[in-house]
Amino acid sequence: MIDDPVNHPPHYQRGNLECIDAITAAVEDKRGLEAVCVANVIKYLWRYRDKHPDDPSCDPRKARWYLDRLIELLEDEELQKVIDELDDPLPESRPTALGSMD
Repeated sequence: MIDDPVNHPPHYQRGNLECIDAITAAVEDKRGLEAVCVANVIKYLWRYRDKHPDDPSCDPRKARWYLDRLIELLEDEELQKVIDELDDPLPESRPTALGSMD
């Protein structure tokens, strides 16, 4: 039932769009912790003035925590790619920094 305040609270509604639908679309190509972080950023920014009108910065601070965690996760992935490339042995056809010893 769409009017159920427990399952469909008003602070997760914007016009005809529910936050869960926006989150579902935003994370459909993401997995694991990346999806969790994106979902929580959206959730906290979606509701920040409605859920805590007495402290409107509460939810943006939570969103920032998840955004910072997402950035760390993505930076770790980028670093791991560089490390993996460095760990790969040099292919025979690629010259080394020292050049040929022939």
